[in-house]
Amino acid sequence: MTGAAGMFGRALGTRFTEIGALMAGLDLHTDASAPVPVVGCDVTDLESVTKGAEEAVRLLGGGVDVLVNNAGRGGPAPAELRPSAEVHAQLDLNLLGAWDVTAAAHLERARGRVVFVASRMAVLPLPLAAAYGVSKRALAAYADTLRLKVGTHVGVPIVYPSMVRSPIHDSTRESGLSLDGCRGRSRWRAW
Repeated sequence: MTGAAGMFGRALGTRFTEIGALMAGLDLHTDASAPVPVVGCDVTDLESVTKGAEEAVRLLGGGVDVLVNNAGRGGPAPAELRPSAEVHAQLDLNLLGAWDVTAAAHLERARGRVVFVASRMAVLPLPLAAAYGVSKRALAAYADTLRLKVGTHVGVPIVYPSMVRSPIHDSTRESGLSLDGCRGRSRWRAW
């Protein structure tokens, strides 16, 4: 699982280990308190992905049955402005990082599954989160294309979580671009 030390990753790791799954995670930041072993890996760096995937496979005893592409990044990226470094970082992590990790996992050998964590914003965009919505819609398109290629022997589901209070929300609020309070109340909820 990518993004294993983050908010969603910790929750997923906890739940999967509760039901008996043997897991290893990849994350930019290792965290000994995470519910699963976390291998330090920058999924936007090809060499790091290769090394991280090899270490995760070693920790799992030789193969991957299920990959959860959970790593993600969001933040302010208004659609009317030129693409900033933040826009490029979101596309690199949310789309290209998942693509590279998927290829490195060699799921065809195990006839396994790759789960893509998209977002409601892939189909219901918000004006201040253009890069996030675009990257998650592109991620879903990649998953659909991958399913056409290997779907007879590799499962390729996509999940579309709804909005949650998260670092993405907090960074948008801190920049003054949050939609919180537009109608007098927050639509964010904790997961």
